[in-house]
Amino acid sequence: MKTFKIISFVIALIVVFSACEKVSPPFKENNGGGNDTTGVVKNVLLEDFTGHTCVNCPIAAVIAHNLKHLYGERLVVMAVHAGYFADPHPGSAFDNDYRTPAGNEWNNWFGLQNYPSGLIDRIPNSPGDYIVVKDKWGVKVADEMQKEAEAKITLSTSFSSGMVSIDVTTEFLKSMSSTYSLFVGITEDSIVSAQKNENPEVGDTPIINDYVFMHMFRGAVNGTWGENIFGDAVEVGKQYTKSYQYTLAGDPDNSHVVAYVYDNDTKSVIQVVEKDVN
Repeated sequence: MKTFKIISFVIALIVVFSACEKVSPPFKENNGGGNDTTGVVKNVLLEDFTGHTCVNCPIAAVIAHNLKHLYGERLVVMAVHAGYFADPHPGSAFDNDYRTPAGNEWNNWFGLQNYPSGLIDRIPNSPGDYIVVKDKWGVKVADEMQKEAEAKITLSTSFSSGMVSIDVTTEFLKSMSSTYSLFVGITEDSIVSAQKNENPEVGDTPIINDYVFMHMFRGAVNGTWGENIFGDAVEVGKQYTKSYQYTLAGDPDNSHVVAYVYDNDTKSVIQVVEKDVN
């Protein structure tokens, strides 16, 4: 079985790396001990913009994966392959094209130029500046986890004959002054191919030929920016339900549906959930 090295760390106000260990895919996530069974909690979206010829991207994937291991279902990770490091190179070990139309558009809209880079709930650091460097992901995620939940998303999936059926119900928990959209997308784990790497603690250098890509964003179900199904003003306590059918190209046993609601003006994600396809 292919293996992927991870560096364990503890998150408080800073991220501390410690000893290395191996985890065999497909990875099994815990619940992070943070789920509140008596109420709705704020989940967080981490988007890791990456590419298979980016030598620093494997260590960013380690950080993202360990955060996921720590927080469990409260953290949703999407590894978005976009930018020049994600370009395919025909005739080489890097001939796979993991880019997506949605990922390319997000990459341009948010102004990604250096990789790896991340977005944490798409919260801007300042007007027009959304990008978070990998070494600050732990702190930013921890900060977002402390926020009050403003919406609840219930997600159900089923899979048959190559088609995934998706039902998403959103309920707003407080009065909101902006307008909001729902996005639904697909991620996939355990995709094995080549990845450039400069860190021997993560794997072979300069290339990990059997690198295991996790949380890879595979496509948008309802468009790059989703859709506004809530109208001009949301109603507290009202349940907004939307259903989709999507032809799945990847492995259903390693694929997931991600759904999030975001503010149309700021692009900030207010709630996110993830569920296995199969």
